[in-house]
Amino acid sequence: MDKNEAREALASADAAASRMKRGNRRPGPVVFLLGVAMMVMTAGYGLLIEPTSQHAVPVVLLIPFFALVIYTATRPVLARHHRTRYALATTAGAALYTLTVTLGSAFFSGEPLWWLPGSVLCAVPFFVIGALERTTARTPEAGP
Repeated sequence: MDKNEAREALASADAAASRMKRGNRRPGPVVFLLGVAMMVMTAGYGLLIEPTSQHAVPVVLLIPFFALVIYTATRPVLARHHRTRYALATTAGAALYTLTVTLGSAFFSGEPLWWLPGSVLCAVPFFVIGALERTTARTPEAGP
C-alpha cells in the first residue's frame, strides 16, 4: 500500500467515524421529557376524562412509548445493550400503564390517590433510561 492509498483509507475511516458519531446522539433529555409527558397524560386521563368517553383515549396515551420504540428502531448506531434497555423499559412501562389504566378505569375513576401515584409509576421506566443515558455519557469509553 502506498501513501496515497493510506491517506484515502484514513480519510474514509474518518468520514465513517463522523457519520457514526452523528447517528449516536444521546437521547437522555428527550427520554426524561417523554416520561414527564407520560406522567401528565396518564394523570390527566384518570382525573379529567369522564367514564363514558374513555374507550379510545388510553391508546392515544401510548404515544410516548411509541416515540421511544420508533426512535430506537431508527438509530443506525447505539451503544452496547441500549436496544435491550429500551425494550425492557418499554415493556415495563406498558405493563405499569396497562395495570394503572385498567384498574383505575374500573375501580378508581377520578380518584387522585390512585391516578397520581399510578402516573408517576408509568413514567419511572423513562426516568430510569434517562438516568442510564446520563451515566453512559459520563463514562470515558461511552461509545458503540
